[in-house]
Amino acid sequence: MRGLLRFMTTAGATGALLAALAACGSDTAGESGGDGADGAGSGQDSGGIVVSTARGDVTLDDPAVRVVSLEWVYTEELLALGITPVGNADNAGYGDWLTAEGAELPGDVTDVGLRNEPSIERIRVLEPDIIVGDEDRLAASFDQLQDIAPVVSFAYTPQPQMETMRTNFTELAEAVGAQDRAVEVLDRMDAAAADLGERLAAAGAEGQTYALGQGFTLDGSASVRMLTDDAFSAQVLNLAGLENGWEGEADEWGMTTVGVEGLTNVAPEAEFFYVASGADDPFTGAFAGNPVWEGLEFVQEDRVTALDPGQWLFGGPLSALQLLDEAATALDVG
Repeated sequence: MRGLLRFMTTAGATGALLAALAACGSDTAGESGGDGADGAGSGQDSGGIVVSTARGDVTLDDPAVRVVSLEWVYTEELLALGITPVGNADNAGYGDWLTAEGAELPGDVTDVGLRNEPSIERIRVLEPDIIVGDEDRLAASFDQLQDIAPVVSFAYTPQPQMETMRTNFTELAEAVGAQDRAVEVLDRMDAAAADLGERLAAAGAEGQTYALGQGFTLDGSASVRMLTDDAFSAQVLNLAGLENGWEGEADEWGMTTVGVEGLTNVAPEAEFFYVASGADDPFTGAFAGNPVWEGLEFVQEDRVTALDPGQWLFGGPLSALQLLDEAATALDVG
């Protein structure tokens, strides 16, 4: 099929998709309690830089220069702000799963271990000004990290996720003194969405229905996480006036996990976009030849497009720009 064979970018993603969803999936508490960070350089009354985090306000004397990032979305956002982190969690995984233009991680960035198990010693040696990460994922090591530097923790999933991303991105920009750059990047994202909407309207495809899924294998079963309107990447496409053709029950991340039979609930007129690792793609693997899959209207009419395996669906503004660009190509208005 044209769509299944058309990979708009062929960058490989070697890790299993399940690892990537470890990537997105922690139970994020957007309103976590706590008195704020009160370690070195934070919680001061010196009239410094105040950053709102999931644990309350963190106060910095000066914009952070040396930053360690323990979550990929914030690594992406730092790079979008023109800040290269001195340390990042899981460099290899980041490179596989996040390929948006401008989000490339320089080779000299120190790998500080896994996102849920960072190396305290590696981070300590880097002498960061701040450590940024996901609130839930770094909870177990928060006290140890706080002994090294102020911890700026954010929650990703509070609704609407698009507005949460904007807020977190703006607060991170405050922490590193790049507020003007943040405005420019968000304006570029909004302009790209508006431009796609205009091109679709000019092509007579305004309000085009889509569905967006992420395929992977779990315990030997081919599965798809379908993105509802509660998910960040669906909200990106909705900014362009596209309409989501999936209405399943959403988990905290805005996704519904289904097998091939569940895909019968996708709106039949939808353009079906998906992301999957080249090494674990159920759409070209387990689903190939499956009568349920082959019987879906959007499959029969060749309206299936594999997006770049490095299209990170749980990212920030650079990932959003990449998704808008790929959607434009898939819809023949790019």
